Amino acid sequence: MRILLKLFVESQNLGKAINALSEGGISGFYLKEYQGMSPGDWKGFLISEEPEMAVKLVNELSQDTVVINSIVNIECLGKIKEQVKERLENEKYTLVELPVLGIVVNSPE
Repeated sequence: MRILLKLFVESQNLGKAINALSEGGISGFYLKEYQGMSPGDWKGFLISEEPEMAVKLVNELSQDTVVINSIVNIECLGKIKEQVKERLENEKYTLVELPVLGIVVNSPE
């Protein structure tokens, strides 16, 4: 079985995260940069429902964050998780595992 592994990290930890995934055995990845917030970042107040105000607040309070995505064999998952835990033990991260039900790759030459 294959798993879509999603590792969320703050941008300054991108190198550590990619190294951990590589040492764990991934063969490739793609990433997406975004602005990330944890519930504690807005604890105690509500975000304005006016779109411009909400965007401004999120931009001011959020961290530059990256999600690294990789499809891995379930057999590699344990080693990958060990490497991530070791390399990022003092950093904030979130690791999500999603089963992959199918993959279609179109690679015309």
